[in-house]
Order: sequence, then C-alpha cells, then structure tokens
Amino acid sequence: MVLIQGPSLLAQVVARTRERVTERRRIFPIDKLQVTAPTPTGRRPFAQALTRPGRFNVIAEFKRRSPSKGSLRADLHPVQVAQAYEIAGAAALSVLTEEEFFGGSLEDLREARGATLLPTLRKDFIVDPYQIWEAWYAGADAILLIVAALSDAELSELHATAVEVGLDAVVEVHDRVELDRGMAAGARIVGVNSRDLRTLQVDLDTAFSLASLVPAGVIKIAESGIKTGADLRRLREAGYHAFLVGEHLMTSPDPGLALESLIKSAAVASPNSQPRVAVKICGITSVEDGLAAVRAGADAVGFVFWPSSPRVVDAATARRISQSLPPFVSRVGVFVDASREQMASVADEVGLDLVQLHGSESPAQVAAAPRRGIKALRVGQDFDSTQAARFEEQASAILVDAESGIAPGGTGQRFDWSRARALRSQVSHLILAGGLDAENVAEAIATVRPDGVDVSSGVESSPGKKDAAKMRAFVEAVRKAEA
Repeated sequence: MVLIQGPSLLAQVVARTRERVTERRRIFPIDKLQVTAPTPTGRRPFAQALTRPGRFNVIAEFKRRSPSKGSLRADLHPVQVAQAYEIAGAAALSVLTEEEFFGGSLEDLREARGATLLPTLRKDFIVDPYQIWEAWYAGADAILLIVAALSDAELSELHATAVEVGLDAVVEVHDRVELDRGMAAGARIVGVNSRDLRTLQVDLDTAFSLASLVPAGVIKIAESGIKTGADLRRLREAGYHAFLVGEHLMTSPDPGLALESLIKSAAVASPNSQPRVAVKICGITSVEDGLAAVRAGADAVGFVFWPSSPRVVDAATARRISQSLPPFVSRVGVFVDASREQMASVADEVGLDLVQLHGSESPAQVAAAPRRGIKALRVGQDFDSTQAARFEEQASAILVDAESGIAPGGTGQRFDWSRARALRSQVSHLILAGGLDAENVAEAIATVRPDGVDVSSGVESSPGKKDAAKMRAFVEAVRKAEA
C-alpha cells in the first residue's frame, strides 16, 4: 500500500507513474528488456564521488520543468548543461526523467551522461523494479527511491533490485519516521529533502534536524532549498557529504556559472581558517602515472600538447589516460599559442575540462577558448602584477610560473614567491607553479596563499616519468601546510 493521504502532488505523480509503467511493461516486458539490454560496462562510482574529502560535493541537476514554477529553462539542452556543470566542478549529475509533471525523459539522461564523465542519478518516482532496469538500460549509475511514495515492502524490494542491478540507491526521506523506514530497508545513501512533496514547501530546518539522526557510515545528501555558499557550509558542518541543487541552477542565466559561483562562495574561509589548496600534477604521459597521481590525492592532472616539451602527449594517448581516471579529477590541457580550432579538437577528443594557456594569448583569446581557461603568467625581473587584471574576467584562474626562456613550465625553476603575493588581492583564483616539490611547497603556500599548486618536474624520476612516492609526499606536504 502506498503511504499517501489526500490528493497531493506526490499522490498524483505516483498514480500516473504506475499507469505509464504498466503500459511500458505491456509493450516491452521486463524479461525482454533484461535480455536485450547491453552488458553494463563503464559504471561510474556515484557513492565515491559524493564523499571526496575537503570538497563541496554538489550533485547538479538538469530539470526542464517544475509543477510549482512551470517551465524553468526551455532554451537549454541537457548536453549543454551537463558539460557546464562538469567544468564548474560538479561531483555528480542528476537528471529528472519524469515525463508528465516535470517534462523529463530517459533520453535526457542518456544524452547528459554521454556528454560528461560524471556519475549520473536517475531522479524519478520509482515505484516498480521495471524502472530500475530502465535506468540500467539508459546508463544511469544511481536511482532515487522516495520513501513517502512506497510501502515498506516496495521500498525493500526496490532497494534490493538496485543492488542486484548494480546501481547505487539514494533513499529520500522527509522526516524521522521515513528515515527509520529507509534504514530498515538497507539504505546506504540517504537524501534528506527539505521540500515537502505534498505541499511543495521548502524548509532547510528539515535537513538540519535530521542530520544527526542518520547513522554513522551512511552517506548523507542534503536536497532542495540550497541557494548560497553559506547554505552549503552550514549543511556540511551539520554532517552532510553532498548537496543536490536543481532549481537554483536551472533558473540562473548560466547554470554552469551559477554552480561555479556557489562552490567558490562556499569555499570562502572563515577569518581563522585556511581554504583547501587544490593540487594539479602536470605532464602526465601514461595511464600508470595518471592513476598514481589520483591515488596520491591529485585534484587535477595536466596533459601537455606543446610539441617542444619533453612531456608532450598526443590526443589519442591523453584520451586513453583520461578514460582511465575517475570522473571527479579535472583534466587540463596545456597549450602554447594554439588556435581555437586546435584546442577544440583536442579538448573534444580527450575530454578536457579546462585549457591552460602558456603563450602570448590575449584576454580575448582566453575568453574565446573552447573550455574554461587558466592563463599562465611568467614571473621574471620585469613582472608587473597588474597585468593579471587584464585576464580576471576572461580566465577561470591565473597561474604564475617562473620565467625561463621559451619553455612553458616544467623546468624545475622557482622564482621569488613574494613577487606573486600581490596577485592574491587582485585575482579571484590563483594557482602557483614553478620549482615546487615536497620540500618547499609549504613555504610557497605560506608566502602566496594560493588557491591551487601545480607541480611537474618536482614529482618526477625523469622528464615525463612521474614518481609515485614523490607525488604522495607532495600532496601530503600540501595538506599539512593547510593545517
């Protein structure tokens, strides 16, 4: 029996969903679906993406319509939005696939997931095992189970089906009774929705009141009502591992930029704390080194496409490395005065999230780059820190490196870090490079207070060959410097 009282929206959606599922089962029976579905390969680790330490792990949602607000953004395509979310730093993707009330479809999920490396949640009103097999068939990595829409028997059956199929299940609750029912069904991921699906009212106090009641070891997601970085900070302090954000992003002029701004504002430290410093390991040339960098704790890896570099890789090699990495690691392509067409071709083939420009590119060229751009500036005797302001609006970050002839980094040479200190107040996101290693990175962080550090030769055994022990030592040194 469905545990719903009165003609609420939830009751209406569930009733219509059951009718549509019955019809789909008649046309395409579940045994035929199971037999004809492709072997599930390449599943992405949804649960793992939600628990990245030191991050604001946002599950960014694509949603066409809302029963309370009508059409949200009819002009946006799921591929366009999903790629913008990935570049902006989303941990995972949620796609609302309910058709009648929310205007979604499984095709939206297929297209969005296929355009990114993000693990993807099918967000729908799941009431029948058939829908879980549908999600599997469409390529989803996780499904949503709404406790308020299901009986105890249905909830247990659906959760068991998800485990059988190999999909993570987010068990959504709204109060203590639903939480207890979800835990009894075996929930390992709990989503606390601050929106009452019966009344559509949103109250973040729901998330705060239930946070401490979720058992230890269970992944906690805060859903609905999140609009500011302060909301994310407060919810993380309450114990949430991840945050599902939909309408706030979809009603913004640029959903990707809105997500980037939300995460950045959440990361603003209190006066007595040091923000987390991101680590990029550049000059990756093999799958082995890429995986070692990830295991060491790198937030991003860099591929050098400058032909004269000893660490240069071709697009095909970079693509193989990129495909071997988990989705939450950023892929950055390093270019020197390359044309937009060249960068776009490589970015599409490899699956780059950002491009790092080390040549004489102008602000207009940075703004026209095919991905969000990092502009590298070389610090020499004649360095003028005010030149960074020219790129502040066009680049996602400014990287400062040592001046060393024509080489675009990776030389192992350091510079006077105090010369870069003035940039801290001039740019919103500052990355420090140039001769960094495990021995000096703490001093560099204390001097410059960067948002990120970029290392290459300092973690190598030879040019283009990374040393796993050196990478681990470097990341450990960064984390100790933060503390």
